[in-house]
Amino acid sequence: MMKESTGAKIRLGGVLACSYASVWLYRALVRLVPRMSSAEPTSASEVFPWVKPITHDTLDSIQHKTHGLGYTVEFIACCAGLFVLYAIILRLARGNQPRWFVALSVAASAVFMGVLLYSPVMLSSDVYAYAHYGRLLAVNGADAHGAAAVAKAGTNLADPFSLGGYYDFVASVYGPFWTVISAGLVLAGGSHIGLTVLLFRGLEAASALGGGALIWLILKQLSPEQAAQGTLLFLWNPLVVIESALGGHNDTCMMFLALLAVWLHLRGHKAGVVIALTLSALVKVITAALVPLYMLMTVRKISGWKQRAWFLGRAGLGAAAAVALSVVAARMNPNGLTAHTAGSAQFYENNFHELVFKGLRRLMGEPADSLNAPMDFRTYWVATSSRAVLHAGTSNKSKDLCRLKPEQPLLTISDEDSDDWLRVYDPLDRLQGYVDWKHLQVIDDPPEAETDPTARRLSGWPPDWPTVAAANRWIRLTTWSLFVAFGLLAAWKTTDFDSFLFWATAFLIASQLLVFTKIWPWYGVWPLAFGALKPGGQATRLALLLSAGMVLLYPLLDYTNTQWDWVYYYKSIPTIVLPVAVFALLKIPRLFGHRQSRLLPVACR
Repeated sequence: MMKESTGAKIRLGGVLACSYASVWLYRALVRLVPRMSSAEPTSASEVFPWVKPITHDTLDSIQHKTHGLGYTVEFIACCAGLFVLYAIILRLARGNQPRWFVALSVAASAVFMGVLLYSPVMLSSDVYAYAHYGRLLAVNGADAHGAAAVAKAGTNLADPFSLGGYYDFVASVYGPFWTVISAGLVLAGGSHIGLTVLLFRGLEAASALGGGALIWLILKQLSPEQAAQGTLLFLWNPLVVIESALGGHNDTCMMFLALLAVWLHLRGHKAGVVIALTLSALVKVITAALVPLYMLMTVRKISGWKQRAWFLGRAGLGAAAAVALSVVAARMNPNGLTAHTAGSAQFYENNFHELVFKGLRRLMGEPADSLNAPMDFRTYWVATSSRAVLHAGTSNKSKDLCRLKPEQPLLTISDEDSDDWLRVYDPLDRLQGYVDWKHLQVIDDPPEAETDPTARRLSGWPPDWPTVAAANRWIRLTTWSLFVAFGLLAAWKTTDFDSFLFWATAFLIASQLLVFTKIWPWYGVWPLAFGALKPGGQATRLALLLSAGMVLLYPLLDYTNTQWDWVYYYKSIPTIVLPVAVFALLKIPRLFGHRQSRLLPVACR
């Protein structure tokens, strides 16, 4: 009895200490977020008067004054501390735990999210995109998924969520069900930007907490001794907390519906599972592959063709009704935009595919000076309106490459690097660098456009370059072939519900590593939700390592066009490649141990 009392006191002290330290680190993280290049204001001061208001102009001022290596180290240190505390709480949660332990730990996670909901700044502009598309549907009655409809509505609608017109000509790649949800939140928020942004972030925080509740209910039935650990594996994960309450990304809502499907299966509602998974895919297409995987598994388990047909009929009609109602409610005209975007040469960012893509182009003979040209950019010509300087970076303090003559033609290579600086090619000196926008004016194509071979090569639409098209084709062919092979393996191995949970987690990870050549930190939430249902599984361990790596993308994105730009170019190595390599190294002793255990009976004979 005394031993049990001592153990309870240790757990209580551990939970309280980890909770207090985590709250302190999340508060520190909130203070660091404005210094990240991806930071966007939340206008939280409209809802919470005690929160200091921060605008886009304020953010620009803060980033110009304070950006540097020190803040990157602080951000990484905060995240590392949060993951250490996360590991401790998972250790404390092993085995059967009393309800007070789980309740206290879940309440602590809710406090973490509350701290982030007060933040005046978030780490992404995606919530503005959600609100913009919801507003297009709710206010303008437009199809947010059609480029033409979005462009037409954007010119007539003064939308505070379009980020100065940025989203006016960008159609939604999210599912129609999410657009309908977004429309409802926009109507509830009205003209209050801060309230609307808070509603989106609040919905995702609630989805995370609801997902944790579902994980608890599911594991209490499947594996009671892992219920506490599985619940906290999801709710205490720093990436889940950050991307739901701070980022407000709809990935948490998508996975809540997927977890709801698992809960429905345990209650015997097999057709309901298919409908819930379909709704999940109608938020974001990621979970669409889980629908046929589950249906195949269920058909295998059902005996008799009559019962199988009855299940397929009900599930198919339910899924079709969910799709039809969502498409009609969103006024959507399906046009394959998502599939086209995902397969284009523009879809390489933050993943190791980006390095492979550039490496293949270099092997195919493309000059090194064009490898970093943005895939969605069309070049144009400018000329210096006064004497200007070609710099090596986006700062007057960067190295001077040369002094430019008045009226000197320059070819733009990219206009996405900075709001104040333009990356150009100088045909006279045959150099590439940056010029302050205030010294430039747009001109018609000069004679150099046809006579200079480098200018001819850099001009035009990069996805049409032969090396770009060929490299993209080889990568897509290879990765999709591997992905299809993995899918067939998953379909073969998924013979019962336990194996479905494992292969669903593995499938979500495989999609990140193989076919999603553009990766963002919030993608790490996908496998964590299903992985929490098998806390000791190998796929779950890889998902945990990837969540720790992906959160590092935020500070590493800040190093584009700096003296440390190699950090930006190779960011996928610490965020994606290193977690996979660590996972593989940890597997080696297990593989050798398994092999020895199989050989031992032979040696003893």
